[in-house]
Amino acid sequence: MTDVPRPATPQLIALAAAARPDWSIDQLHDVIAQARYRDITWGRLLVAIAQLIADPDAEPPDLLAQAPEEWRRRRHPSTPETAHRGAAAARAALHQPDTD
Repeated sequence: MTDVPRPATPQLIALAAAARPDWSIDQLHDVIAQARYRDITWGRLLVAIAQLIADPDAEPPDLLAQAPEEWRRRRHPSTPETAHRGAAAARAALHQPDTD
């Protein structure tokens, strides 16, 4: 079995050029290179560019604004216990007896 989706950058650029003649293809090349450097997966890149193509007000640099910040990629997801502790603390704070 092969890995899918397979990167098809030239085809994606050709689609963007056909669908968005108002875009600079050189700028799109640069933005795609920066996105790949930021470890955006091919699948995510494909979806993001398709969304930009469909948005009449979008431009290629908007893709980089959608990328997660570096610290978000390094951050480990919280465990379910963290959420339970937070919920318990909120419940306790809401149900404290009045001391008036």
